[in-house]
Order: sequence, then structure tokens, then C-alpha cells
Amino acid sequence: MSYHFIMTSSPIHRAVSASLLLALPMLFFGCDTSKHQTDSALVPAHPFADRTIPPSGMDPAQLPPPIKISGIGGSARGTAQPVVIDSRRFVPQVAERPPWIGEQIRPGSILPAHSRNKTLINGAPNNLSSGTLTDRPRVGAGTVACFPGITSTPWTPPDPTIGVGPNHVLETVNMEIAWYLKDGTPQFQQRLDSSGEPGFLEEVGAGGFTFDPKCFFDPLRERYVVLALERYDDESWLTLAVSDDDDPNGIWYKYRTNSLVDIDGTTYWVDYPGFGYDETGWYTTNNLFRDVGDGPGFAGTLLRTFDPAGALVGETLDFTDLLIPSASHQVAQVPDFDAPAIVVRSGDSTSIELLYINDPLGTPSALTKAVSVPEYSSANDRPPTPSGGELNPIDRRILNVIVRNGSLWAGHSVSTPEDARTVARWYEIDLDKWPSDQFGKPVLVQAGEIRPNELAHTCFPAIAVSGSGNAAVVYTSSSQFELPTLKVAGRVPDDPAGTLGASVVLATSNAVPESGTTYRWGDYFDATMDPEDDGLYWTVGEIYTPEGWRTEIGSFRIELIGDINGDGEVNGADLATLLANWLSDNPDCDLDGSGTVNGADLATLLANWG
Repeated sequence: MSYHFIMTSSPIHRAVSASLLLALPMLFFGCDTSKHQTDSALVPAHPFADRTIPPSGMDPAQLPPPIKISGIGGSARGTAQPVVIDSRRFVPQVAERPPWIGEQIRPGSILPAHSRNKTLINGAPNNLSSGTLTDRPRVGAGTVACFPGITSTPWTPPDPTIGVGPNHVLETVNMEIAWYLKDGTPQFQQRLDSSGEPGFLEEVGAGGFTFDPKCFFDPLRERYVVLALERYDDESWLTLAVSDDDDPNGIWYKYRTNSLVDIDGTTYWVDYPGFGYDETGWYTTNNLFRDVGDGPGFAGTLLRTFDPAGALVGETLDFTDLLIPSASHQVAQVPDFDAPAIVVRSGDSTSIELLYINDPLGTPSALTKAVSVPEYSSANDRPPTPSGGELNPIDRRILNVIVRNGSLWAGHSVSTPEDARTVARWYEIDLDKWPSDQFGKPVLVQAGEIRPNELAHTCFPAIAVSGSGNAAVVYTSSSQFELPTLKVAGRVPDDPAGTLGASVVLATSNAVPESGTTYRWGDYFDATMDPEDDGLYWTVGEIYTPEGWRTEIGSFRIELIGDINGDGEVNGADLATLLANWLSDNPDCDLDGSGTVNGADLATLLANWG
């Protein structure tokens, strides 16, 4: 095993360098994003302005052959060797880059032409219905804290994901990585590709084009794990980076795994990763699109299972591939022991599909179950903005999945037969001992839709669930009268099925993307639980500013608001305690976080009475 460390003399490859805006204020209802005056003559050219991906720099003679898989249900195995990098050797630790002010390009627009049939098959009719929002608050207003994440890069949309460990929050976007202390103090930020100082993945071999990065903190192994895709002529890579402990500062083990796949003589490259974990392994799902050959343009999904054993100690990484049918699967994140990672995708118009992978590190096979849900379609009417432009919520694909306490939770953006507006929908599905019990059958427990009023569209739900069954959904709301706004709503287990409490604003855009055009708002947001505090939620999403997009990282708690004495009910005992602390600053009674116990807190308590 060879170790290779980054040297501080690595060259800087970037189009522009200026002071990073580190001191962005942290405000409860969004942050100050006033416009900076920019000399148009200084606007930098996009590094991919000609829409051409440069060669990776790898000697063609050294390229591995494509991985051969016989077809749907076929499998293969592979290995990768580590490159060991110490992040503390990057100089500077936080790259000095302002928000990108030039042209922004969507990574998918410079990839080879790729498409698949997205026709929605009509499912069997059912009488299932979805709940909606209530006026009962469930997000503790005094518990909400936000700070700005990564700001505008040359790429759009950001597609942010986060991993939260004991002391740090790690974020990835197209095409950067950063991590912060939990109070928002930046500790590290670099490009992922070779345009960095150097790029975070450059020394493992990454060239000038990485895309669709994702990350999580694996609480079962106490490691940060980062995934990024690469695609060049005759090359497709799934590149993995694993921290050596629960602190992202320091040693990382990085692996570049070949993902050019030969299926019956036609080669395919990978796109749009799902990324999850359980006690067995780390999983990624990827759409397969034709690279060279006469086969079909779309070949299904490559599910790759990484064996963490070698990666935890910087040794050989083993992985197993399985070819499964259909597209745009997401893998569950499973922080509980003795629960399997389930792979999820949208099905026909009245179902979603769950896949369990048997023996994922040996001879894998897939077991599929369809679960009936309320009828839906791909988002029909796109969310409008006050500028007259629209947000593109992509399609009905499942966006993120988590398994807690035997239930699977997932969300996506849809339209319904009753309303053509785009709506964020979420599900809870009881796995009913499936797949450990051959007679188990997953069944829908509840479905909910976020419809705050008659005008708003909502999209990109990301869901997190605590061990106690409290749940939170972060999402975007937008209308012709509302700038795109990042919001969160939550529920406790005793709430009526399918309902979320009153939403809370995390951050509001103070500009609109473009007038009279459709703006690709994203492919997903993210949400997770704090591994040190299972009642603390973390989220990341996108807003828009005069400098372009910016991500916002937020934390909060879901509570039975008004249950001051913690007995599980809001009743006279809580009222008496609140009144005894009237006009004080007692934080237990200051339900709205204003700093003073007053009539607003009394109204909140009464709204949750009983």
C-alpha cells in the first residue's frame, strides 16, 4: 500500500481569485445578501465555456477495461487502492474565492447526450389520500439556527448534501466541498476537481470535471464519506473519499473506482447517484447511459456496494456491482443497527418501488416490492417566481430515503389529479418485518403533501426522522408573490396521519433567478440527524441572491410546543408554569424564541392545548 500526500507547492488552477466572504451574517429568517457592484470587464470566463470536457490527463494505456456485466441481474466485483491525503496540507485551508459572477453551466449540459423514457404508467386505482399542514407549530422557534453554506460556483444547480458528525458539518455541492464547526465557522473549502489548490480529489486522479457529489456521516462507523462522479472520453469513475475518524480535518483515504460498464458489448457511463449506508456497507445507485456501441441508450441502474472494512484503515477497497432495472433509485440512510438499506424509486402512478439487496457483498440479488400510495404524476405546473420565471423541479423521482424504527420515510416532488401545482410529498412506510420475514409486506402508514396556501408551489422535500419518531421535512416554497423560500415543517408521532405542523422559514431569497425563463432549481436538498443528539435536526437547501445561488445550513428541534414540563401533554400545568414566568426570559417558557415570555407564547401554548 502506497501513501501519497499533497504538497503545499501544488499549482493553483482557477480562473479567478479574490477574498472569500467569510463574515456573512447569520439571521433567523435569512441572511443579508446585498448586491456587490461588479465591473463587467472583470467577469471571468467559465472554464467549460465551449461545453467541452478536457481529457482527464490519464494515460489511455493505463485505463482499466470496462467492467463486464451480462445484463439485468448480472453482477461483478472490483477493487481500488487508496491514495492517502492530509487535508491540513491544503494552503489556504479555506480557498479565497468570492461567489462566482460569470456564466453558470449545468453539469448535465456538457455530458454526452443522455435520456431515457420517463413515461408514467397508470397504476391500479385506490382510495388513498394525503394529509397536509396544520396550524400547530412543531419546530421550536427558539431552537432554530442558520448559517450560510457554500456560495455560487461556476456550476448550477448546487445540489447540496450534508454530513453531520460530533463537531463538524460537511457540505458538498457542484463542484466544491467544505466543512464547518457547528456554529458556522468555516474550516475548509476547496474545489473537488483539479481546478482547486489542489482540488480535494485531484491527487487521487480526478481531472477537471467532477459532478453530482454527495456525502454523509456514517454514525455506525463514525466516518465522513464523500462520493463524486467523473466522466471523460472512454472513462467513467465513482470516486470515494473516507475520513480516518470523526474529524474531517486530517487524513482521508481516497479511492477512484472504475464505472465504465460493458453490457453485452455496449459500454455505459454512470449518472445521478443515490448514496446511502447500513451496517453492511455503503451503497450507490447510478443511471447507466450508452457511451459506445449499438445497445440501447439506457441500460438500467448500476448498484455498487462498497465494503467499508478496507477503507476504514486505508487499505484495499472491495466493491460489488449489481445491474437492476429502471432508473433514478435512491438508497436509504440507516443509522439503526439490524436494519437493511432499502433502495427506492417512483413506480407507476399509484405506487413506489422498494428493492432489497440480498447478499450485497457476495452474490447479490434484488427483491422488489411495490407499495400503493395516493395517485401522482410528474410535476406539471412549474413553480413560478415574482419575476415571471419558473423553477424546474425536475420530475417525480424519489429524492431521499431514511429508515428508522422499522419504518421507511421518503419524499419527492409531484402533481396530483386534483391540483396541477408542484407539491412536495412525503411518505412513511411500515416495513412490517420485510425483508427479514418472507411473509412481511411493506405498507403505507401515511402520506403528506405540503400545501401552505392556494398559490404556493412546494418542491424538493428532504426528510429526517429521530429515534423517537419525530420527523422534519425541509423544502422550497415559491409563487408569483413569494420569492423562493427555504422552509421546514415537522410532526410528532401523535399528530394526525399525514400532517405536518406549521412551517418555519429558514432562509428567503432576495433575488429571482431569471426573468421569463425556467431555472434549474436543483436535483435535491438534504436533511439528517445529529449523531450526538438525536433530537437535533440539520438541513441544507438553496436560496437565490444577486450573486447567484447560495446554500443555507440550518439546525432546529421538533417538539410538542407548549409541553413545558415534558409530560407529553400541553395542559393546565404548563399554562401555570408559563404564567408564573410572565415577562421573564425563561427559555423553557419562551416558546417563540423572542427573549420574553408574553402573549405570543401564550397563544402558541393554547394552539397546542390537549
